Amino acid sequence: MMMMMMMRTTTTTTMFRLIGRPSLRSLVTRRSLHYAQARSQTSLRPNCMRCFSTTSRLLEFDKPFEGVTAAVSDLIYKHAHQPQTSVSLKVLMETGRGEKIDYKTPTDPSITHEHSATELVLMQVASFLRRELPIRLAHRIHDLERVPLMREMESVKLVKQLYTQSLLELVEFDTQIKSIQQEEAFAELVESIYKRHSKVLVQMARGAHEFRNHVAQTHRSTGQNHLFAHMEETHAFLDRFYLCRIGIRMLIGQYLALREPPLQNYIGLICDVTSPYEIVKRAIDDAAYMCDRKYCDAPDVVISGRLDLTFPYVPTHLHYIMLELLKNSMRATVEFHGIDADYPPIQVIIADGKDNEDVVIKVSDQGGGISRSNSEKIWSYLFTTADPSVQEGMIGTNATELDHSTDAPLAGLGYGLPISRSYCRYFGGDLSIMSMEGYGTDAFIHLARLGNSREPVPI
Repeated sequence: MMMMMMMRTTTTTTMFRLIGRPSLRSLVTRRSLHYAQARSQTSLRPNCMRCFSTTSRLLEFDKPFEGVTAAVSDLIYKHAHQPQTSVSLKVLMETGRGEKIDYKTPTDPSITHEHSATELVLMQVASFLRRELPIRLAHRIHDLERVPLMREMESVKLVKQLYTQSLLELVEFDTQIKSIQQEEAFAELVESIYKRHSKVLVQMARGAHEFRNHVAQTHRSTGQNHLFAHMEETHAFLDRFYLCRIGIRMLIGQYLALREPPLQNYIGLICDVTSPYEIVKRAIDDAAYMCDRKYCDAPDVVISGRLDLTFPYVPTHLHYIMLELLKNSMRATVEFHGIDADYPPIQVIIADGKDNEDVVIKVSDQGGGISRSNSEKIWSYLFTTADPSVQEGMIGTNATELDHSTDAPLAGLGYGLPISRSYCRYFGGDLSIMSMEGYGTDAFIHLARLGNSREPVPI
């Protein structure tokens, strides 16, 4: 490791050359529960909705859902016709702390006498998810049903079947949550759904791969290019789908993390003193490991700016974003300058001020940049610079979250940048790229620092 530090009034600079990869502690651990026993208990209408904000627009439907019975189609219609409920980082934190709980003015006083404050928090969150998850899944099934051409891909049909299965399981859990035993049974159910849905990212990548092959084959045989005809609608669908998938997994992951023994400074998945500096260091280590495995070397990284900054955020989200950007910068730098060259260091700048609405992180490299003709393609789920054989190998694997780990190829599914942007936008931030072809690329991560931006739940 090589390290250089310069002390200033408000900023510090550090150079890193990190080898190895520390493991991240999982916040979601399976525990043994008793589903059937709790299903038989009596019900209570949950009172948790005042903590959240509900969208008002509703969907329109023009035909029954394909591949399911009329009864299931009606059930999907019923839930997809209901508005989704958006949440903010601030609301998730306040709910996890028990600061926004209706048991303070309960309709059934016996509940507060029978359960601890922690149990009441879990019961409220479970009650919210019991209502909200079927609605969100139904909206996604509707989207999967309506997207042109891509809905015909076998992998996309499998995702729709998986979401339908999860929706039916949640609806069949018809017991409203009045006791901790019922809450435990519900936790077992949603944990199984959480694990099952870990396959969706690779499955949808497989669907996009099938879609590209279908379009190419159609173009060769007929001369018609459906890709351009449906490009905008397909990209809008994929952006919407992945943003909503982040939301579903955030809600379930937050609930399951609240059930675990608390970690210092954490409220579920949210750390109220998230340090961008510490997360960037970890991402450097992981990206360097991957680059070194591929090229037997990796560029150094210099971090400067507000190294002492902390703010409430989800560390796993920020780590994913930083890892993707650093992987791209390291790969571009090595390939542009050549193996065994004297690589210019990658620069990471953390900026913040007390009156700033955003925490901004800039990642700058001298990796040759991106051509203007390819500048929009970097946000496309249908475009990747990865070797086709590598991508086919990845989408052919049974791995569930392979592209989220350091075991993935340095250039994998080609989803890294658009999904990183979705992670930024989920809590009100954004990701932008500026490039100088022949020189390098600057990436700007904007993260809303107040935590009061609600999910951009699309309809």
